[in-house]
Amino acid sequence: MPLHFTQSCPTCGRRLEVHTRLLGQNVACQHCNAEFVAGHNDDDHLFSDPPNDLLARVEAALNRSQPPTAAVTFH
Repeated sequence: MPLHFTQSCPTCGRRLEVHTRLLGQNVACQHCNAEFVAGHNDDDHLFSDPPNDLLARVEAALNRSQPPTAAVTFH
């Protein structure tokens, strides 16, 4: 039995190597930080999602990967 399997990130589409002990658990893509369930095959939906759904997922991933900006007050 293999210790790893490959799965595409549902947001950025990159192929990821996931340890089998993580099957069914939430994991994060090491490239875009998108979260998804390991082993859940979303490959069929990568290109069938309406464009707005895809853009919303990408925007959410970008927001997770950016550091919070500090508020600046000018006097």
